[in-house]
This record gives sequence, structure tokens and C-alpha cells, in this order.
Amino acid sequence: MVEYGIQLYSVCDIAEEKPEYAVKRVAEMGYGLVETSSFYGLDGKGYGALMHDAGLKISGSHKGFDELENDFSGTVQLLHDIDCTNYIIPWSGWEAEDYGKQAALCNKYQPMLKKEGIDLHFHNHQWEFSVTKGPGGCTPFDYLKRETDVMFEIDMYWAAVGGVDPVRVISKNAGRIRFVHMKDGLLGEKAGEARDLGEGEAPVLAVRDLVIKLGLTMVVENEARKPDGLTAAENSLRFLNS
Repeated sequence: MVEYGIQLYSVCDIAEEKPEYAVKRVAEMGYGLVETSSFYGLDGKGYGALMHDAGLKISGSHKGFDELENDFSGTVQLLHDIDCTNYIIPWSGWEAEDYGKQAALCNKYQPMLKKEGIDLHFHNHQWEFSVTKGPGGCTPFDYLKRETDVMFEIDMYWAAVGGVDPVRVISKNAGRIRFVHMKDGLLGEKAGEARDLGEGEAPVLAVRDLVIKLGLTMVVENEARKPDGLTAAENSLRFLNS
């Protein structure tokens, strides 16, 4: 049986005010994993207890390099408190000077986190596949792939917006991928406009089938939230199970 995760940003319209209710509803829908980006004012132990009480496991946490640079030990302790073993860099700008900077940070913190039982991942937007300011005109994705051992969390929609086929990217790089963001939206001139899963132009079902075949983990991220985040989350899960 496939276990689905959800990035809780998908239900932030509810969770910001009623985190206990939002988490309970997500679990009732059938999600078994959550990926976090906000702690809703709770400390690590409180947040971990919230998820545990709902019967949910934390698949990963979206946090930046700043947290590691400013307070490495405190950030690691927070991850231990919520029983999270995957640290996911959510984004980066990609001017020419960012290539070496981001690679150096990956190479610095990946082994440090590994010693703490935590794996480092990099989440893509469209820029990782569309910007060509690296050495020889390479993209950020190709540069990080070559210069680091960081894992990748592939956001299938943003990959498509970046002009690549997410099915091909995932298939070709499966050994460096553990999580795939299931997201939909428009492409072409309206690229960036989010839609519920199945209502956009990204190859959601093809990615779903490949991810299941490869044994990777799907994490729903829905930024459309129509008519609200919880309804969209339930509809997304229903579509993936169709």
C-alpha cells in the first residue's frame, strides 16, 4: 500500500489558526506522513507530540542553510525532538556566484548532519532547471549533482515549469531522490498558476506511477487550496488513489 505525505504548507490557511484540527483532519483523510515548514508557535517537543498524537510521522523539514549557520546544534536538537531525519533546503537564488556557495554549504553540512542521523536534501523550483549561469552554461541541478552528494527532493510541477520532463528527471536520477512533491498547475504563458492535482497541465499520473514503481515517497503540495486547503488536500489524495 502506498503511503502518502503532505507538505503542511498545503493547509496553512487552516493550520496557522487551528494546527491541532488541521493535523487531525489530514490524518483522518489517510495521509501518513507530513513535511513541515512551520511549527505554529510550538517548540520541538510540542510539535512532535502533536504529530504523534495524530498518528503521523514527519518525513522531512523544510529549513534553510541560515538555521544551520546560525545555530547548528539547536537546529539538530529540534529535528531530534520531532523525530525528523531529513533536512530539506527549500530554495535558492541562482546568480553565478550562488553555484559555488550552495555547493560549498551542501558539502559542509551534509557530513555534519549525517553524523547526527540526518540526511540533507535540496528542493527544486523551476530555476534549478532553467537557469544556465554555471560553468559552461550548466544548470544549478546539474552543478549540484556533479559537485555534491546532496539528495534531491523533486518538485514535479516546478521541474515542468523549468522546461524539463519530471518523469525523465526522476527516472534518470532515482538514486539521488527519496521524495517527490506532487503538485499541479498551468504551464506555458500561465506557468506558476497553481491548480489542484489533476486540474493542471503537469503529468501528475505519469509521475505517480513512476514514483510507485521506484518505491519513492510522494508528498502532496497544493498551493491552490480551492475552496480551502483541507478540501484540496482531500481531493488530491482521492485523485492520486484513482
